[in-house]
Amino acid sequence: MKIIMGSVVRGFTLKNALKAYLEKQGHEIIDVGCHQTDRFVKFTSIAERIAKALQEGAAPLAISCCGSGTGANICANKFKNISAVCCESELVARFARLVNDCNCLCLGESVVTPEMACRIADIFISTNFQDAKGTPQDILDFWKEARDEAMGRGINAETREIETL
Repeated sequence: MKIIMGSVVRGFTLKNALKAYLEKQGHEIIDVGCHQTDRFVKFTSIAERIAKALQEGAAPLAISCCGSGTGANICANKFKNISAVCCESELVARFARLVNDCNCLCLGESVVTPEMACRIADIFISTNFQDAKGTPQDILDFWKEARDEAMGRGINAETREIETL
């Protein structure tokens, strides 16, 4: 599967560890930056680059890494057709995909280890929306309606350079 990845400086190490793991699993990674750690990167610029790639259909899923995962999550959710989640556990990753159809996983380098990030990413990637056996159709319809309403809000991403300090 193609997966978009991005990070700011504080998530750079986690992104690279996760990228190597996912490539070894056979996934194709589209890395939108940052590509070095010598200058601080504005997380809004990385979030917009990830959102633009998702909106254009470059890949169905994205992973964004920063210090806590919070900034990446807040910024990503400003964009139309992006549903981001900040995950610290495999359970949250599973429900984010199963119930909410999230397409952007946000992880914090200060919060999760590379090993935990790999487990979370595996669950996020392998879980499908509404793949809940025995769930009544009215609940599945409700989840879909909520997803469509939430993802229909927001702005379209623009082509953006990485902003540094």
